[in-house]
Amino acid sequence: MACTCSHNLRISGGTGLLGALQKGGDLFGHLHRAVGKAMRQEVQPMREAVRRHVGSELKVVRHSFLHAFRVKVLDQDPTRLPRMWIGSRIPWSGVHETGVTIGGKMLIPLHGRLGKKRFKAFVDELMRGGNAYFIKKGGKVILMAENLKEYDRPLAGFKRRYRKAEGIKRLKRGADIPIAILVRQVTLRKRLNVEGVVRQRIAALERAIQRFL
Repeated sequence: MACTCSHNLRISGGTGLLGALQKGGDLFGHLHRAVGKAMRQEVQPMREAVRRHVGSELKVVRHSFLHAFRVKVLDQDPTRLPRMWIGSRIPWSGVHETGVTIGGKMLIPLHGRLGKKRFKAFVDELMRGGNAYFIKKGGKVILMAENLKEYDRPLAGFKRRYRKAEGIKRLKRGADIPIAILVRQVTLRKRLNVEGVVRQRIAALERAIQRFL
């Protein structure tokens, strides 16, 4: 995910720019250095603002998710003014900025989170052992598993979260445990506004550039 929005910066001539003009110096080079210095100075405040926003809008379980949001200054090209890159190393995090609808049959775990690979391996294990079956309830297709002793370990997390959600103290042997729901489409609403956070920091960036001119 990267912030691909563009914003125009208002820059007026400072004393340094005026001095470079009077001396016949490299105006663009002076501007390039000033913009680069200002952007590098604003990297940390921008990064903290973005991470603070993400942390307040999403239920973040792992801090590594927040730390994946980064801010970099791209100023290696001397023929172009520096740019600020704002994004995340996690590609799918961008769906929270725009919202998205995903089509196709999918199994969504119930009562808790589970990584894609781990959940797939878990379902495969149940299927191979013949302890996974679908039922239709209230118009919904639900993947179930039976509370068998030989599956105590793999089902432990699901049983614990199911009991907590339903207020059940103890599950009987042979009881049905809902594992996941089968859906044909998932819509994730827009939950982040990183572009708005960036827009709010533009004035501070403009002031920083003016100081370096």
